[in-house]
Amino acid sequence: MADDVRPGELFEIEPTTSGRQWHIPWWLLLAVAIVVTELTAHPAIGVAVFCLKFGLNDWRTAAWLCRVDPQPRRSHTIWWFLVGSGFLKIFLMSSVAFPVLAGWWSVITQQNVWPEFLVAMTIGLCGMFFSFVVNHIGLYLAARRHVRVWVNRQLHRYRDSNVWPVRLTGTNRLRDLLNGSAIPAILAFIVGIACLIVFGIQNVLRPALISGIVATVSSLILLGHGLSVKRIVARSPLECWGDLPELEADDSETTSPDSLWVS
Repeated sequence: MADDVRPGELFEIEPTTSGRQWHIPWWLLLAVAIVVTELTAHPAIGVAVFCLKFGLNDWRTAAWLCRVDPQPRRSHTIWWFLVGSGFLKIFLMSSVAFPVLAGWWSVITQQNVWPEFLVAMTIGLCGMFFSFVVNHIGLYLAARRHVRVWVNRQLHRYRDSNVWPVRLTGTNRLRDLLNGSAIPAILAFIVGIACLIVFGIQNVLRPALISGIVATVSSLILLGHGLSVKRIVARSPLECWGDLPELEADDSETTSPDSLWVS
């Protein structure tokens, strides 16, 4: 499909009723989550499955962009950020939803839900780490390919309409995404420094050394993160989508916040 797309051509790629638009309803994910909960005996896992709904929009847009964008370096780079964004939303939402549901359940049934909190915490940490890895693969590829990236929720609008090229306005959300995905490195740095201080005061050499290594490695990761983000975050849509003539024609237009499409 991408071979038929030419820069500067504005058209509807496919009718929205062509069958390629796929949508997973809430009730289906809820049913799957209940089944998973019964099979694993861990409600926290079921909550994580249900929260897949919050990441599907980004994943659909990632697949669509790779299909229609005639610039594979750009689309394949942005693919990583959209996939990472989906994972970040899933595990952030599950981390918020599960404590609320667990508290409500413990009040009603008087059951001990602490073991499930540990399961939920483990799932959340693993999800955050996975989001960190995926987003930073995208960060590395963007820096290596010299691709500046501009993404926001308006991409979903063009995917839903199957219209190319995109004409993005508003705010670039990539920096927020990358900062959110860096939470594991930030936590590792804080924990490493805290443990280094505690073990240093107690003169426990080996744990203090390990803590120092963790703090040093995480600080280097954060330093590289900050330097790379400055290199790849586009300052305007033109730096990312500048090969699309429609953007150049409308660059002087002012778009109010009320006119921005929100998913």
